[in-house]
Amino acid sequence: MSGARRKVDDAIDTLRLKLDALPDGIYQPVPGIRVRRAKRSVGTGSRWTAMEPVVARLSVESALDVGANVGYFPVKFAQRGIPSVALEADPKCVRTATTAVRRNGLDNVAVMGLEFRPDTLVLLPTADCTLLLSLWHHLVRELGFDAATDLLRGLWDRSGKVMFFDSGEDEMPESFGLPRMLPTPDVWLTEYLLKTCPGGRVEHLGRHRAFDAAGLPTDRALFAVIREAPDAYEAGVGAGRPGRVEGA
Repeated sequence: MSGARRKVDDAIDTLRLKLDALPDGIYQPVPGIRVRRAKRSVGTGSRWTAMEPVVARLSVESALDVGANVGYFPVKFAQRGIPSVALEADPKCVRTATTAVRRNGLDNVAVMGLEFRPDTLVLLPTADCTLLLSLWHHLVRELGFDAATDLLRGLWDRSGKVMFFDSGEDEMPESFGLPRMLPTPDVWLTEYLLKTCPGGRVEHLGRHRAFDAAGLPTDRALFAVIREAPDAYEAGVGAGRPGRVEGA
């Protein structure tokens, strides 16, 4: 690409980014995108700080972020040399994530404009690491608890080493249809993840800044569901049976 063409593309991208950020700015402080403010800057950064040691400890070599928003986490993975896929349904976020990937000079990130649904689950690749952050409660509201659980289980089937998870908790209104998380959200979600993700153990990675349905600040628990037998999982993938570990 010529220098003149690159300047024109950059100018168009900058205008589109400004339009797409209206009226509330962008959600994540994605590298390479200059914005006045990112709504979830503090919580996004603290989540990555909690996740990164787990990624290093497990020697993660690939990542899939479902509901990637503007691509903060896939970009951070890619900057560590870990190929990643950003799955996002919102066209504005897809455009911003694509621009962020280009501006960071990354060739190991794919941005997929696709909604996470029961009929699109089969299209998702397997990866060492998957992320489902701040999306599960929306799935419950839109599809119901059972369908959201099936999607979570399907994503776990595609997770070779670890799945990072968080969700709206008791701060969400009744209209979301979330179950009562008793005795506490931390305990309920831990037990739910253990039941839904066979062959996994759950690590609690602290509580991190988020926002409720009205936009007011709150905090949520972040979990790492770690596969106990990744070698058996890899054997299943090699046999064309992703996630179907014998005995799980």
